[in-house]
Amino acid sequence: MNNKFQIRMKQISFIFVLLVSLFSLQANALQMNPLSVVLKPSGGGAKQSFKVTNESNQPIAVQFSVTTRQQVNNKEIRHPADKDFMIYPPQTIIPARSTQKVRVEWLGAGKLPREQAYRLIAEQVYVSLDDKEQTGVKMLMTLVGALYVQPSNTKSNLQVKALQAQGNKLAVTVANSGNRHQLMRFATLTLRNGSKVISLKGKHQLAGLEGNNVLAGATKRFFIPLPKGFVNGRWTASLKYPR
Repeated sequence: MNNKFQIRMKQISFIFVLLVSLFSLQANALQMNPLSVVLKPSGGGAKQSFKVTNESNQPIAVQFSVTTRQQVNNKEIRHPADKDFMIYPPQTIIPARSTQKVRVEWLGAGKLPREQAYRLIAEQVYVSLDDKEQTGVKMLMTLVGALYVQPSNTKSNLQVKALQAQGNKLAVTVANSGNRHQLMRFATLTLRNGSKVISLKGKHQLAGLEGNNVLAGATKRFFIPLPKGFVNGRWTASLKYPR
């Protein structure tokens, strides 16, 4: 390996690290709070406000949109849903080191059979805010939050439908037959096969499942570390989680 090649590789590595650093700084510059907004189908709860903060030293232009959200075959499917909501302002320029309050309002049906899940998206758009020619790398940010339209008296109902060992992982299929989404935070998964019982909890034993979300009416497959002593067979499983 000659010196020119080594120098070139160092230059490429430096540029890569620089770009990653720039992207990390930009990604942290725009913040949305809260990241999960719950609306009611009617009444005063049909509108809520959230805040978008620009933590950078430059103004940022942002536009807002809403998409549907479905969990199908472990993939999230989205379609435009702006007609169902009013967002004000729909676009804004947030000055450096400042916060903009944004309001979102449900315009759809006043009665719903179950909770409807959406994505609330804040997307940076490039706008030249001075007369000088802009050059260099432009990192545009996108924030994706959760938006739910939630009728009263809804609840989740998670059930484990299947278990299967796959290499060093255990595939756990979870179905939500309820009419409300459920985050599996502080969950406990109990496996039973005859007199043998395996209880799993925490971020290590349930890595890949803990903290994940199952939408109303959806089925998802999670892969967790294979528990010691587990082999494919006639297992049953129950899942406990704080509601």
